[in-house]
Amino acid sequence: MADLRRLGAAGAAVALVVAAAVHPAASAPTVHKVGAVTRHAAKFIGQDVTMRGYLLARENGYILFSDEPGGRIGRYDLPVSGAGIDQTVPGKRFVIEGRFLDHGLKASNGNPDHLELTQPPQPAAH
Repeated sequence: MADLRRLGAAGAAVALVVAAAVHPAASAPTVHKVGAVTRHAAKFIGQDVTMRGYLLARENGYILFSDEPGGRIGRYDLPVSGAGIDQTVPGKRFVIEGRFLDHGLKASNGNPDHLELTQPPQPAAH
């Protein structure tokens, strides 16, 4: 790249824009709805996934996570395990991050998949 001092102010600004386009800053992860992941599970198996939702129920060793803060438990509610599940509280929305897996947990709602947390749940902005 040419010496920025020789380009002048306008040339330096263009050079910075080009450099930013070539090396963009790391973008924030996509935050998914629970149902968007559980209803299309095959697309997410083995991937790190970030979701926003609510604690629906506590089970032995895991929680069930949902797009809705209440209601009936269904097959598309997401079993979630890992450090930090005890930090979730009913009625409050959380962002969770973890590895989406198709094995290793037999959930009460019949969902064969689950999310193994890689980060503790974080309260979500409304």
